[in-house]
Amino acid sequence: MLGKATSVMAAGALAAAGLLAWSTPAAAETAPQAAAAVPNCVETDLDASGWTDELEVINDCSYSVRVKVVLAYETDLACQTIPSGYTAHYSWGYPGRFDGLVDC
Repeated sequence: MLGKATSVMAAGALAAAGLLAWSTPAAAETAPQAAAAVPNCVETDLDASGWTDELEVINDCSYSVRVKVVLAYETDLACQTIPSGYTAHYSWGYPGRFDGLVDC
């Protein structure tokens, strides 16, 4: 069994690694946590003209970004790291619909 000091140290290490989010109880009770927006230097190009939708996510930032494609009527796509200057390609079938892009 971990002692209290060890648990706090482990939680601190997870927070430093970005694996643990801290919030106050009052904030958690008042509203659900909103998904973080992606930076303005990330662009999307969607072709939803057929039975299969195709999305390009272009990272024009000077750093890598980690994004998740959010869909309606389908399971969201997994988080993916897109290096600076690269484009990621996604596709899904009907009835899925592109609902947005969030930072993850």
